[in-house]
Amino acid sequence: MEGGDSGGSLVPSIEEQISTLLSNGDQESVGEVENPEKDPRKIARKYQTDFCKKALGENIIVYLETGCGKTHIAVLLMYEMRNLIKKPQKHICVFLAPTVALVQQQAKVIRDSTDFKVGMYCGSSKRLRTHHGWEKEKEKYEVFVMTPQILLRKLCHSFIRIELIALLIFDECHYVQLESDHPYAQIMKVFYKNDVTKLPRVFGMTASPKLGKGASINSLETLLHAKVYSVEDKEELEQFVASPQVKIYYYDPTLNNSSCPHTTYSRNLEDIKRQYVSKLSRKTDDHGSLKSTKKILRRMHDSLIFCLENFGLWGAFQVALNLIYPVWRF
Repeated sequence: MEGGDSGGSLVPSIEEQISTLLSNGDQESVGEVENPEKDPRKIARKYQTDFCKKALGENIIVYLETGCGKTHIAVLLMYEMRNLIKKPQKHICVFLAPTVALVQQQAKVIRDSTDFKVGMYCGSSKRLRTHHGWEKEKEKYEVFVMTPQILLRKLCHSFIRIELIALLIFDECHYVQLESDHPYAQIMKVFYKNDVTKLPRVFGMTASPKLGKGASINSLETLLHAKVYSVEDKEELEQFVASPQVKIYYYDPTLNNSSCPHTTYSRNLEDIKRQYVSKLSRKTDDHGSLKSTKKILRRMHDSLIFCLENFGLWGAFQVALNLIYPVWRF
């Protein structure tokens, strides 16, 4: 689905404002010339600028490897849409990141790269559990960096309205899938409706557009009302990003009999998991902690079985080392 055809009725108005405001967007009032304006365009690479121009015209998802500067494209887009976001405008930019660490990291990048007033939100805060508290935040900040669960809750309580958001950015947007109940997916399914009078421009970033069970690029594009783009000229990317050294290892196909190594190791892993779960059940009365630990053990077990079946014994062994090493260190 083409992103430009599904951005809602705000898309034409945004485009009109962008085209009008960009023509005089560099004009600054006398009172704002005290410090040089931070301009992320000065260090932008050509492909980053190209993506930004495309994002001004339609909802897009940027598919680039880690280290290629996806966040700077988002920063460029914020900067180009600044006349819709900067005070005294009422619209805001919301930047979503799936973890607390990413929220903190991306908020710092935005503060360092632009002059936007940036608010950061993760976890719970008593002072921000009322409509009045969020009204104060919207008066103070222009860019809101937060975990998706927070935005979902605030939309549900009408503390933030989808019509108020001019630019909605999804970091690690591969979590948005039609079959998923991830907060990213819920935000788009419940609140990004064509009957809403104004809808935000959507910008997604991912290094893994098909990550997860049942994931597909079509599903991602459909739910984000956007189109996936990547860099066609790989030589341009190679000027900035070091290519990994590829090593290829070959192993024999898995044999389906009880004596083959695959079957033996699978059985052993199942026995180890069962033993640890049994010991944990006897040693702790904290049901919450027990449930969490069992879940981690099952994930580790499933990961090792997956690697054993798909990457062979050597691949599973390497994964096992990476899983065990943090435990050994402590």
